[in-house]
Amino acid sequence: MLEVKKLTQDELNYIPALCLDPSVGKEGKGIMAKAMDRRIEWITEMMNKGLELFVALENPRDEIINYKWAGKIKHSDLAINGKVPMGLLECIPIEHALEPIVGKDSLFINCMWILPPYWGKGVAKALITTFIERARQFGSASVLSYDSESWFDTSIEFMPMNFFKKYGFIETDREGKRVLLFIDFKGNSPPKFLPVNLNNELNSQELTLNIFCNDQCPWSTYMVKKIREGIKLYQNIDINVISTTEKRLIEKFGISRGVTLNNRLLFKRMITWDQVKKEIDKLKLT
Repeated sequence: MLEVKKLTQDELNYIPALCLDPSVGKEGKGIMAKAMDRRIEWITEMMNKGLELFVALENPRDEIINYKWAGKIKHSDLAINGKVPMGLLECIPIEHALEPIVGKDSLFINCMWILPPYWGKGVAKALITTFIERARQFGSASVLSYDSESWFDTSIEFMPMNFFKKYGFIETDREGKRVLLFIDFKGNSPPKFLPVNLNNELNSQELTLNIFCNDQCPWSTYMVKKIREGIKLYQNIDINVISTTEKRLIEKFGISRGVTLNNRLLFKRMITWDQVKKEIDKLKLT
C-alpha cells in the first residue's frame, strides 16, 4: 500500500536510493558519489530554511520485479528502513530555490522523480496532491517545468508542464521550453524568471566554456564530468566551472545550471556533451 512520508533529517538515507536508483548504473553512481554526499549536506543545511522532502513508500515484497534499465531485481532488496521508496518530491520556500527566479510566499518544487517500476501507478499523483495541500499554508505553489523536454537526451520527459497543469498550475512566465507554473491560494504575485546577465567577467580573451552547476542535484557533477571529457577535442577551448550553490551567483548571472561560451548562452539547463558539441560545431571554431 502506498504511503507518502515527510522525511526528517534522520531519514535522509532514502535520498541516494531515489536520486541514484538502480537504473543509473555503476558508472553513473561512481561519478556522482561525492556529489551525492554534497547533496545530503546541502539538504541538511536547507531543511533549517524550510526545505521539505516527501517520499512515496510501500512495503517490501518477496518477489522479482523487472526494473527498467536495471533488469530483474528482488523487490525487498530495494527496501530502506523497512520500506521501498517509489518516488520523491523536494520543495523549498521560493526565496531559497536554486533557480533563476524571483518570487515570495510560495512553496517551490525543486524536483520530482518517480522510480521506473512505479511509472503510471499513481505515485506522482500522491506526491503532487500532498505537496499542494502543504503549499496552501504558504499561499501559493510554483514549479519550473518544461514544455516537451527530455532528461539528458533520454526518453524520460523532464518535469513535464502538462503533468502539473492537470493539477491546477497555470503558466506565469516562459523562456522557450522552460515554463514557470503557479497556483495561487491567497492573491499572491506569481514568480518570474531572472534575465540572463553574461557580463564582462565571462568575456575572457581566450575561448572559455563556462559550466554552471550546484549541489542541489548530483547530476550537475555528471554533466561537468562528461563535458570535461568531451572538450578535450577542442584544444583552443578552456573550461570554467561556476558553482551556483550560493543563490547570489544565480541572481548575478541569471543562470543556475547550463553552459555558456564566453558571453554566448548555449543552454540554460543541464545538458549532455553531445548537445554541447553540436552547438560548438555550429560556430566553426576548429
